[in-house]
Amino acid sequence: MSTIINQLNRRLKSDLHEINHESLNSTFVGYSNLYRQSIFVKQFAKEQGYYTEKMVTNQLNDRVLGGFPLNNTFVLVLKDCSPKDIGEKIDSNLVFEMGQVLGEYHLKVKPFIRIKLVNGQFDDYVAEIDSFKESSYKRRLKKLTSKFLPYENEIKLELSQHSKFVLHGDVGIRNYKYVDSKLALIDFEKARLGPVYQDFIKLFYQDFDLNEELIQSFLAGYSSKNPNYHLSDLTKQYLIFTTAVGIFNYTEKIEDLAFRHIGETMLDTIEKK
Repeated sequence: MSTIINQLNRRLKSDLHEINHESLNSTFVGYSNLYRQSIFVKQFAKEQGYYTEKMVTNQLNDRVLGGFPLNNTFVLVLKDCSPKDIGEKIDSNLVFEMGQVLGEYHLKVKPFIRIKLVNGQFDDYVAEIDSFKESSYKRRLKKLTSKFLPYENEIKLELSQHSKFVLHGDVGIRNYKYVDSKLALIDFEKARLGPVYQDFIKLFYQDFDLNEELIQSFLAGYSSKNPNYHLSDLTKQYLIFTTAVGIFNYTEKIEDLAFRHIGETMLDTIEKK
């Protein structure tokens, strides 16, 4: 890592140091004599993530200073906005504001060339489940496919009609920060085109622990900015199902029992319907 920092410092005429955070990407902050200001540098392993973060950020603010390839990675240089973590207790007032911020995001960010789409193909998910190792969750997933397959055409139609918004792709408390004392979203590399309800799911399960008061306060805040989020219960269940498939796909590769439990809770919800 010191070699990367040295290369960045030479190119940006800076004194960067690495920030430790939950991400597969590397991030750095420091003062740049090239730009004559403090900068935030994000190094992406994949070009799509770099491109997506750059395109979304350009629609939201003027933070992008530049970007370039480096050692088979992709580097985005941004103005440092010194984001601060949410320190207070998660309550109804805070999540109402979180909902407003996401609603404003969905209205402001528009689709762009090469944006990814939320995958809604049934055959792809069936094949993905078949590839999992034998387990209780694999058996549950295979059983649940029979719940959605008879309604495949109806679900696909509804998703196509409502997949007109650019999703954040990774909505969670850790990606809400205070910037200049105002609540804001960060980290846009997973943005894609899809139904806005997709952006609610992991937040409701992972951060809100399905607390109904928090969920309703969040939705009240969200709908005050963007009321166009409603889907049929069946399609919502399908999106929860596909989110669970994604979680199990991740935990098949990287052991994360807490995250796998989130996926299992999602299956509990669907099975009770």
